[in-house]
Amino acid sequence: MKQLKNILIIGLVGMFSLTSCLKDLDTVPLDEDVNSPDVIYSTQQGYLQVLAKIYAGFAVTGQDGPAGDPDIAGIDEGFSSYLRQYWNLQELPTDEAINGWNDDGIPSLNFMTWSSTNPFVRALYYRIYYQITLAN
Repeated sequence: MKQLKNILIIGLVGMFSLTSCLKDLDTVPLDEDVNSPDVIYSTQQGYLQVLAKIYAGFAVTGQDGPAGDPDIAGIDEGFSSYLRQYWNLQELPTDEAINGWNDDGIPSLNFMTWSSTNPFVRALYYRIYYQITLAN
């Protein structure tokens, strides 16, 4: 009888302590200036604008030209282009392209000694996840 009581207590404690989220993830943006998906996707023009931003993100880095409104804060707008960073990380560590400049991060790419602190690696990482966020 004592074992049954202990099993019952352990079961009840486990049942109440191992609960899941209860609509905690059903949230809406607090900023009313942000367009909601209902507003953005209400017209065909909205779909085209979203697709244009996704595909433009591979080549452009912001909204207002060379030094205006960057997509990614904390990185030079001219430095954070997706295609530029992709090319740098694909070619500089190989023998195909050797860049003799002494800019921060290039020597470590040339000699395959780069790490997560390399500015080229960080820039591509941030750009990739920005693009994923746009696509989602």
